[in-house]
Amino acid sequence: MATAQIMHVGQKHKTLKETALFPSRIASEQESLILVKRLLAVSISCISYLRGLFPESSYGTCYLEDICLKILREDKSCQGSLQVVKW
Repeated sequence: MATAQIMHVGQKHKTLKETALFPSRIASEQESLILVKRLLAVSISCISYLRGLFPESSYGTCYLEDICLKILREDKSCQGSLQVVKW
């Protein structure tokens, strides 16, 4: 009983935006595919941001709990970011 209470104290409630980005439950193959695509997009965005491949204007900011994520978005002034987002 004490163990269950300790686990509940450490858990945070997800905000509406966090659950929209990464759902807590996957019920179908289609939802699984969407989750994998989002994880891949976040991964590529983070790597390209940290390596400085595209200008700062090509990224949008998204917060996931306490983590600030830079997500690559369509930037008309940067053809490279347009191509990566298209892929």
